[in-house]
Amino acid sequence: MTEKMSPIERVVAALTFKQPDRVPVCLYFQSGIQHELKRFDYTWEEVLHHPRKLFNVVEKQYTLYGVDSFFLPCDFRVEGEAFGSHVAYMLKGGEGYRIGVIDKWAINGPEDLKDVKIPDPYKDGRMPIILEVISMLHKKYPEVPVIGFLNGPPDTVTDMVNGHYTGLFKNFAKRPEFVHQCLDLATQCSIEFAKAMLKEGAVAIATVEGGMVDQTVSPIQYAEFVAPYHARIREAIQAPYVFHQCENATPFMDLIANVIKPACIAFHDSVDLKWAKEKYGSSVALAGNVGVSKSGTPMLEGTPDDVMEAARKCIEIGKTGSGYILSGGCEIHHMIPEENIHALVAAAKKYGQY
Repeated sequence: MTEKMSPIERVVAALTFKQPDRVPVCLYFQSGIQHELKRFDYTWEEVLHHPRKLFNVVEKQYTLYGVDSFFLPCDFRVEGEAFGSHVAYMLKGGEGYRIGVIDKWAINGPEDLKDVKIPDPYKDGRMPIILEVISMLHKKYPEVPVIGFLNGPPDTVTDMVNGHYTGLFKNFAKRPEFVHQCLDLATQCSIEFAKAMLKEGAVAIATVEGGMVDQTVSPIQYAEFVAPYHARIREAIQAPYVFHQCENATPFMDLIANVIKPACIAFHDSVDLKWAKEKYGSSVALAGNVGVSKSGTPMLEGTPDDVMEAARKCIEIGKTGSGYILSGGCEIHHMIPEENIHALVAAAKKYGQY
């Protein structure tokens, strides 16, 4: 049996195909922090604007749940807001909680591009708050890896440009050059933000494609508007890049593995983990994929025993040869019962030993 490791040793071992003491657990904690907001009696708006309050909430990912990493930012609006879009706290996240959404965009059309500047991570929007909390976490818990989160460039563009996803998809055909100009700005922002997060103590950068999914874009569009921009970020930051693809990643897996080339690919339970392990698992680490999002999935509607069993099956497939991290199939959101988060971590400890 491998000697007991610290969380950072465990995660690094899995990402580099060395044998950890057990399978690590890393989670995309986003609206799931609402459990902590209730405990601390914080609103979404105040926790996202106060470093100490955000620290108090994120800290629980490790101290309460026992996850092998810290993950932040915990919302998707940081980059768009830093570009000058306005965030309103008007979308109900359950029990009256309001999650931030863009209600005024920084860019209304190509004529506005001349006035757009790349945000300074140490000055603009809430980026400085994120950097401060990363530094605080790193100093207090040097043995726990901090994973900084970037919104995918196309998703950031929908927070920058009036029209949101519908407008972006129309512009793929009508104004592709404008889309590429916006994607370039979003990518430059991501690179600067990622470098700042790494400087403050993050050891890896995670990202997601939440809107560019199999129901909305083709592999041809993905190859033009998605993969090259993530590849630019990965090349520029020179740190482990963890890529999550929402919904069914199967049509895009070759592009993700061979163009984006992340250190780790995370994906929904709609992807066959056995197929992914056999096809890609010797060259790129995999994370997943216990169901969290759809009706009937274990994390959302199952019991802790259901979660343990689903996780056991994933661990059996994924852990062989290392290169595997246990995770939910998507973000840990506010509707997931806390006991199911605990069960997922418990499964790694019970079934993930090497």
